Amino acid sequence: MIKQLPNGKWWLYMLDEYGGKVRITFDKKADAVAKEAQIQQKKYDSKLVQVDLRKSRYSFDKVIKDFEQSKNTLRPNTIKRYKPILTQFKLFVDALGLKYVDEFNSDHGTLLLNEIVKERIDPKGVTDRILKPKPKTVNMYLQVIKALFREEQIKGHIIKNPLIHIKNLKAEKRTPDFYSADELKRFFSQEMNEFYRNTFLGLFYTGMRFAELANLTWDDVDLNSRLIHVRSTEQFKTKTAKGERAIPISDELFEILKDMKLKNTCIYTFPAPNGKQLRERQTLAVCKQIANAADIKSNAYLHKFRHTYATYLIRKGVPIQDIKELLGHSSVVETEIYAHNNSDHLHDKIKHLGNILNSKDEKAVK
Repeated sequence: MIKQLPNGKWWLYMLDEYGGKVRITFDKKADAVAKEAQIQQKKYDSKLVQVDLRKSRYSFDKVIKDFEQSKNTLRPNTIKRYKPILTQFKLFVDALGLKYVDEFNSDHGTLLLNEIVKERIDPKGVTDRILKPKPKTVNMYLQVIKALFREEQIKGHIIKNPLIHIKNLKAEKRTPDFYSADELKRFFSQEMNEFYRNTFLGLFYTGMRFAELANLTWDDVDLNSRLIHVRSTEQFKTKTAKGERAIPISDELFEILKDMKLKNTCIYTFPAPNGKQLRERQTLAVCKQIANAADIKSNAYLHKFRHTYATYLIRKGVPIQDIKELLGHSSVVETEIYAHNNSDHLHDKIKHLGNILNSKDEKAVK
């Protein structure tokens, strides 16, 4: 029911699709009529659902919220990447006037792609600077939204994925950068805090990601079997399930770890100089400072030690499948004990790493 009030405004009173009372005041009659029509449509749709003439509809508000909550078990950095993508996607569907997930079709998918790849003016205010999204960034966006619709399809909320026709952009694969043997020798010949030296050596001798090394505890280090276990805990999640693995400890690292265990009272195997957990930004700053002192011209960063680890093992003829196991890139997902067994035979393989810093054989370091 719509009626005009003595003050000239318009009052809407009716029951919604759940039987709840709706009482709203509007300045214009047209707004009241539009709201009434909207509620009537919802009541009509609800009746169709009740008699199985139409499936329940799911709003983008709920779909996006549910999808985001389902990703809470992922690593914190991954969750951070999801949030802005989902926020931007919600703004996109709102701009199109789409409320329900089943309204989004393949044409909307094409519009979405066009919006993602659109060139934009640099938000930092650089005059006349135009930014073009990188293929990797575009593909990450598409991956997240495709996953959202894939889940909705599995739940039966939509018939098909409206982004199924959208292909990832071709991204140029860059050759992983690594430290040369000469750069490594100059780097480790510099004076530096013992805790940071052990950290950089740990990265080089294990090929671990920084987050894996920073979260490593003495419970993860088995000096008897000479294995380091990389695994997820309540405080830390590996990048993927495949990231859980056992890494053989080289002779050089074994001596370092034995000495560290005698001196170290921190739960973390590779702590910061203050005895607390390593922080990536601070460790990176130290890495760059040392590289600069060593007159290393190439870009110095922490993940480069991982690339170096893999590169030299490949150059020494270690089978690629063995290296995938060591890096946690194996396509076969196994339990920790199987990863332990599969890594046992690799002790001899990682002995090559010690030669990089100590060998006088030029062929071994070029």
